Amino acid sequence: MENPFSYTGIVKGDAFCNRKTELSELLTFTKASQNILLYSHRRYGKSSLIFKLFERLQRQRPKFNTLYIDLYGTLSEKDFATAALTSLGQIESRLEKLAQLVRGAIQSVKFGVSIDPVSGSPGMSISFDSSYDEAVTVHALKLLGSFSEHRKLVVVFDEFQEIANYKQAGFEKRLRAIIQQHDNISYIFCGSKRHILNDIFTNQNRAFYKLAQSYPLEVIETSHYVAWAKKLFGKAGRKIGADLIEEIVSRCENHPMYVQQFLFYLWEQTHTAIIGKTVAETERKVLQASQNEFFNLWDSLSLNQKKTLKLIVLTNGKDMYYANALQSVGLKAGSQVSRALEKLILSDIVLKNGYYKIQDVMFKNWIRTFSN
Repeated sequence: MENPFSYTGIVKGDAFCNRKTELSELLTFTKASQNILLYSHRRYGKSSLIFKLFERLQRQRPKFNTLYIDLYGTLSEKDFATAALTSLGQIESRLEKLAQLVRGAIQSVKFGVSIDPVSGSPGMSISFDSSYDEAVTVHALKLLGSFSEHRKLVVVFDEFQEIANYKQAGFEKRLRAIIQQHDNISYIFCGSKRHILNDIFTNQNRAFYKLAQSYPLEVIETSHYVAWAKKLFGKAGRKIGADLIEEIVSRCENHPMYVQQFLFYLWEQTHTAIIGKTVAETERKVLQASQNEFFNLWDSLSLNQKKTLKLIVLTNGKDMYYANALQSVGLKAGSQVSRALEKLILSDIVLKNGYYKIQDVMFKNWIRTFSN
């Protein structure tokens, strides 16, 4: 039996763990054409959950159309419209028909052929004959509306926080003006930069204020991991104790990607039974696999930011301003910590939720193990 665990891409099939409640609730929202703000820490399985939701929707009767638009790396409204238009091949696979529809809506567009990254099928590449016109965005979104006239449509904008960097005035207002007219489309706005997304959707001065139901993606419960992992090991005639799975989940603080990575490495062990010592050895492998990434992140930080991260590790993010705690990491004043925390939170390295927490659990463990 091949290794059933997956941690580097979209998790599918048996490798997908539970999320039954989330899938049920998202199905309820999308069937009612409600808009959703889905956010979590990085690598919490948002994209895997979305594609699992797509599978369920495509089995519904009447059937749904689904569209996944990746906004990562987009820099402008033009990039946004290009990403939306090039994704339409997920709905209309006949390129000639699709080109006819797009050209009928947008006169300035030029076409090429590319491979759609989601479906793997031939798709369109898009460019424009002349300088970009703001009306293109309106026409592109109206095309989505036309696709939803005869069949419900779910549109996912992944890494939606990228729009905060667009410089075009009035973009969010134009986007909202069209989206709120689509009563047969459920828009799902996804991202991992919580503070940016919160500002977009909860700031009364922003166009997207209360446009979507907030849906933070929480960790998977330990009991779900235990049943799932035991089942997959058992299929191959291998044993792993519930206590060891619980230890793994605890070390990973229930982080889906890291739990998958731990179990992937453990699966590759040659012996049939997994023992406690193997779990500790596996954590070291996980940390070493991310060594370059963590080194680069560490080197990008100021000295006081590094000291503040060590302070969080030392105090578990609580009672950080006591003199003895500050002195233990070489900080002289609480004001140094406050300024460092402000930058670390804006960079999504640290989260404040009653106490301060380093968002990436393995980065935290790497700091504890290797940063001295």
